[in-house]
Amino acid sequence: MSKHDKDKSRSGSSADDRSHITPPPFFPAVIGVPNEEFGFTDTQIAQLEETGKVTFSAKQRADLSTLAEFWIHDLRLRLSARPKQFRERLNKMVKALSQAEEACRLNDTVGSLERHLLYWAMETQAQGVEVFPANLATLESQIQIIRETVVALRQCLPPDPGRQRPFDDERRLIFLADIFEEAGGKAVAYASEHVETGSMADTPFRNFAQQFYSLLPANDKRGRGGLDDALRHALATRRAQRASSS
Repeated sequence: MSKHDKDKSRSGSSADDRSHITPPPFFPAVIGVPNEEFGFTDTQIAQLEETGKVTFSAKQRADLSTLAEFWIHDLRLRLSARPKQFRERLNKMVKALSQAEEACRLNDTVGSLERHLLYWAMETQAQGVEVFPANLATLESQIQIIRETVVALRQCLPPDPGRQRPFDDERRLIFLADIFEEAGGKAVAYASEHVETGSMADTPFRNFAQQFYSLLPANDKRGRGGLDDALRHALATRRAQRASSS
């Protein structure tokens, strides 16, 4: 396993452990999506079947594509805007609105440059000067209302410790295992006793899951080590769920 994969693995696992103090995505979510929907090609399905030593039916192929679409959405949502980013943008608005509000005040102090400018403007032939003072006062009032709203919005933001959001993909991995077993495979993933093969044994399901995950078009995903850890946890949860329901 490369150093990058190890770092990604640690990052993914620690984020899961800290999920209770990491701010969740804001809803309704606004995320960028491509114009075309994702779908596995016949070649990719054939590669997944070869890797997993299984054969997928038409329904199972459709289930894999549906799972991939939801999983991709999860990964995009994970990278959506955070409270810290909202706060920075709102701070920028407050600063700009405060400056605009101040710029509208041309009638404050007798003898001031601003008051002199206002009275001079009223004597010119410029278009709209007859309503210039009233419009300035109205604009200043509107800016003040908006600024106060922005300040109130800023106070609604939750704390943001800056830690990585969890991947929250356990249910996706469990569904992937279900589809794999429906196709005749055995969803198992366990630590290898051979150092040269890495921390996980090269079971058909583990290799299939790694390949499936690698095909998901997303900018930020688990490293191989992080996905191995998630596979073990998901399969353990799956076994516990089945034991409790039996």
